[in-house]
Amino acid sequence: MPSLDRRSFLQLGLGATVLGAVGTGCSPATPAAKKQDARTFTIYWNAGHGYQVYKDVIDQFGKDHDLEMNWQKFQWPDLTTKLTADFRSGNVPDLVEEVSAGTGTQYGLAGNVLALDEFAKADQAFGFPGDFIDQAVVARQYEGKTYSIPLHLTANGLVFYNKAMVPKAPATWDEFLDIARSTTKDKVSGTALNSDASYAAPFYSQQGVDFSKVGAKQFMVPEDAARKALQFMQDLIFTHKASPAPVATTDYSGPQKLFSAKRAAMFVSGPWDIGPIRQGSPDIDLGLAVPLTGSVQASSMAGAGLMIPAKAKDPELSWELITKLTAVKTELAATKESGMSMPRKSWAADPAVAADPNLGTIAKALAVVAEHDVALSASGKAAQITELWKKAYQQMIIQHAPVEQTLADFRKQAGAAL
Repeated sequence: MPSLDRRSFLQLGLGATVLGAVGTGCSPATPAAKKQDARTFTIYWNAGHGYQVYKDVIDQFGKDHDLEMNWQKFQWPDLTTKLTADFRSGNVPDLVEEVSAGTGTQYGLAGNVLALDEFAKADQAFGFPGDFIDQAVVARQYEGKTYSIPLHLTANGLVFYNKAMVPKAPATWDEFLDIARSTTKDKVSGTALNSDASYAAPFYSQQGVDFSKVGAKQFMVPEDAARKALQFMQDLIFTHKASPAPVATTDYSGPQKLFSAKRAAMFVSGPWDIGPIRQGSPDIDLGLAVPLTGSVQASSMAGAGLMIPAKAKDPELSWELITKLTAVKTELAATKESGMSMPRKSWAADPAVAADPNLGTIAKALAVVAEHDVALSASGKAAQITELWKKAYQQMIIQHAPVEQTLADFRKQAGAAL
C-alpha cells in the first residue's frame, strides 16, 4: 500500500493520532437493599488498557443498570488462558476485550462468541460498519459475519527514539543498526527488543515475509527472507550487543520502561506506548518515526476489539456497553488520556485529531500495514500456532537458538497443527 500524506489520509477516513484484576471492592456487612439486588456484570480486559475514561464509562453503566461491575484486568496470555477455561466450563464473562483482530473469528467459528451483525443492524445510530475504518472491520469478519467490534486501531512498527541521543531518525535497517551500535555505551543500549513474539511482525514484514499461508500450510515464507529478519533481530542482541536480551514475561512493556528510564535510545512499538512515555518521562524529547524499510517498508496491524461470549447472561446489555465504550466521545477522551489511536472515521475527522502533529507518522504506518491472513483465525488453530511461534521466538531471541533450525522446526510443527 502506498504511503499517504496527511490530507489524503484524512480524506480516506484513515486518520490516526498519538493523542491485576479490579473489582468493586468488598461489600459492607449490611449492604443496602439496592446492592443486594444488583446483578454482577463481568468484563475481561487487558491490563495495559485500563484507562480512566473506560473506568468512568463502566462505572456509570453499572449505576444506570443497577449492576455490580466486575472489571478484571489481565496480561494478554493470562486473559487467553482464563477465557479458554471459562469456555470449557460454561461460566463466562459478559464482555471480553479481544487480544487481536481474528481472535473473535476463531472463537466465533467454534461457537464460543456471538456474531454481532444483527445487533449492529438493529442499532443504526451506532454506525457500524460505516463509521469504522475498513482495515479494522474486515480483519474481524469471515464469510459475512462479524465476531468483534474494533476498540483500537494501531500499527506496530513505529520507531520511538530519544532526540537527545538520536538526532536523526533511522529510515532503513542499516541506519537503525548503525545508530543502535553507536548509541550503545555505558548503561545505555541502542535499542531494546521485546519478549512478546508479536513484536517480530514489523521486522519480518519488512522483508516481505508472510507469517502464514494457511491454504498451502506454509509459515514464515519465503524462508530465506524469514531467516534474514530473525537473524537481524538476534544479532542486535548477541553479536552487536546493541539490545539487552529480553526476559520471558507476559508483560510487553519492557522496552518502553527501558526507554523511559533513558536506558535505551530507540525501540520499535506502536501508539500504545506514547502515553506511558509522556506521562512517566515528560522530560524525554520523544521522536516518533515511520516504520523502517528492509526490502520493503511495512508495519503490522494491531489493535484490540470487543466480543460477547455466546453464553453471556444478557447479550443485549453487553452490546449496549460496547456502544458506549466505542462511541466517538469515548474514543477522543481515551486518545487524549493515553495516546491510543482509534478505528472510527468520525474520530479521525475530529479537529483535535486532525491537528495532531504526529498524525502523518502514524498515517504512514497504517498505510503500509502488512496483509492479515484471516484464514488462520478461521482455521481454529491460531491459538495453538501462536503458542508454537511464541516458543520459537523466545528460543531465538532469549536463548540464542540457531535461527534457521528453529524456524524450520516451527514450520513443521505449525504445518502439522493445521
